[in-house]
Amino acid sequence: MREASEPFAGDPPAAAPRLREAARDAVDRGLAFLEAAVRSDGAWTSRCYDNLELEGPAREEQAPFVAALGALTLAVCDDPRSAAIRDRSGEFIVRSMSYPGVWRYWPRLPNDLDSLSVCSMAIPWHPWVLFARNVGCPSTAQDDRGRFRTWLTPPTDANVVDVDSVVNANVVGYLAFQGCNAPGERAAEWLAGLVREGSGEGSSHYYPDILDLYDAVARARHRGVPAFRDLGVPLADRIRARRGADGGYGDTLRTARALSALHLIGAAPEGEDLWATLERILRRQRPDGSWPEHLFWRGPTPPSPPTVGFACEMLDTASCIEALVRSIPFPEDPEADRARVSRAARPGGPAPSRDPCRSEPP
Repeated sequence: MREASEPFAGDPPAAAPRLREAARDAVDRGLAFLEAAVRSDGAWTSRCYDNLELEGPAREEQAPFVAALGALTLAVCDDPRSAAIRDRSGEFIVRSMSYPGVWRYWPRLPNDLDSLSVCSMAIPWHPWVLFARNVGCPSTAQDDRGRFRTWLTPPTDANVVDVDSVVNANVVGYLAFQGCNAPGERAAEWLAGLVREGSGEGSSHYYPDILDLYDAVARARHRGVPAFRDLGVPLADRIRARRGADGGYGDTLRTARALSALHLIGAAPEGEDLWATLERILRRQRPDGSWPEHLFWRGPTPPSPPTVGFACEMLDTASCIEALVRSIPFPEDPEADRARVSRAARPGGPAPSRDPCRSEPP
């Protein structure tokens, strides 16, 4: 671990070169960790705990959903190691697929829309995704309000209430990715209302934090969901409300994903606020290059209350890499650093420009 006095001491312009170097070193070590941790067959290993505190023994799992979410998270990073990891992950996702482009989170479970959406976006080159073979599947699992149920099974007393806001955000994001927004219009309007009214707390059974909804909506907005176009300001306000005095937005996983979401909506912090958030992420990195796992999703299915926790240090690591990559490179010129801080201090200052040297995820 780094000592508290380095490399961030001093005012932001003076600290920027040290912070830039530390962030790039952290990305390099994080990618080295993932290069070794992602299995040769492309699977990402997550852990399943019999509690939400992630305590005690855990069962290891390799779900295609986790590999897909990890690959999408790394898509912003143009390092050759990131590309190799995504290629490997894509092969695993394809091997886990059934026609016309559906997946099960785990073999004993039915096909689900969360996996369909995330896995499809991770392999856009596959013919079944390229030719939109599976875009009709979500419509078979809608309730009378147009919202999507999680599981691709006939409605029953149990699963008819299984409407999860984060799953719905991922589904409408995938439909937008395919240029097929119409089936998801009512679900998207429901989600937009949750964001505008700040009423999304408790709307997700599987994802434990309201930031998970805001993150998913920000990414779906980035993919072109029409109902989300005007959500930039309310999304930014909701996410910023979670910011703590130390620059964090909750645990390290939520801090990283909140920072990436703010970048995607053009509302990323600047100057001292950005430095504080990045410093918080950097200080949590472990000597092996990974970041510690945090509760990411939970089960079992409703109406049972959530009692099982799922976590993946590889996904935490990919999320921290994404946040750092979206936030660097900072301006190399000290005067540019100073000007950036000055702009950030002015009300109504311009949103940060997108770095043309970085690729954007789908």
